[in-house]
Amino acid sequence: MEISNWDIFWAGSEEKDYWKEPDPFVLELIDSYPQEKFPRVLDLGCGMGRHALAFARHGYEVTAADSSRQALDHVEERAKKRELKVTNVLGDYRSPLFAEGSYDIVICYNVLYHCLREEMVRAINLCQKYLKPGGVLFFTCPTRDDGKYGDGEKIAPHTFLSENSTHPGALHYFSNSEDIDCFCTGFEVLSKKKREYYWKQDGVVNFSSYWQLTAQKIEA
Repeated sequence: MEISNWDIFWAGSEEKDYWKEPDPFVLELIDSYPQEKFPRVLDLGCGMGRHALAFARHGYEVTAADSSRQALDHVEERAKKRELKVTNVLGDYRSPLFAEGSYDIVICYNVLYHCLREEMVRAINLCQKYLKPGGVLFFTCPTRDDGKYGDGEKIAPHTFLSENSTHPGALHYFSNSEDIDCFCTGFEVLSKKKREYYWKQDGVVNFSSYWQLTAQKIEA
C-alpha cells in the first residue's frame, strides 16, 4: 500500500500556520527530557519541521526524516532562516533508516497510522530499534471514536482511505486501547492519554479523537 502523494500536499501548505507551530505537548517533552540527558532526537515523518526546529532551538542534535522531498525542503529553508542545524533524511518511516541505538528521543506526530496495521507495528518496532536503552518514544494516532472512522473506502479492518481529512485520500488506521498496549511491547508506557477536540475544515466542524503516547524503551 503506497502512501498518498505527500509532495503535493506539502507544496500547498506554506501558508498554513498549523503546520508551523509545535504542539504544546511536544514542548512539554522538551521540558521533561532535557538536552543534557537526551541529546539526540529523531523527528520521524517531520512534515514542515515544526517539532524538529523546536528541539533544535533548545540545543538538541536533531534529525528530521520524511518521505516527502517537498516537506524536507521546507525544513531546510526554515532552519536556515533561523540559523538552526537540522540533518534531513529522505525516507519512508516503514523502512529501516537508522542504526540501532542512534537516538535518545524519537517523535512521530500524526505519522505512524498512515498505513496498514501490520506496517504500523513494524514502524514502531523500528522506532524501538533506533532508540538507546532508556530512550523515549512519543507518538500519536487516531482512536476509533474519531470523526474520520468509517469515512471513505475500507481497505482493511479499521483502516480507511479517508476523505474527511486535512489530506483527503490518505490512509488511516484507527487504534483502540488494546492496540496501543500491543504496539508498546518492549516499552514502559509513561503516559497514555486520549485527546479529543473539534476542528473546522472548509466551514465544516469535525471531531478529533486521538491517542497520545509517551513510552520509554526498556533497558536490557
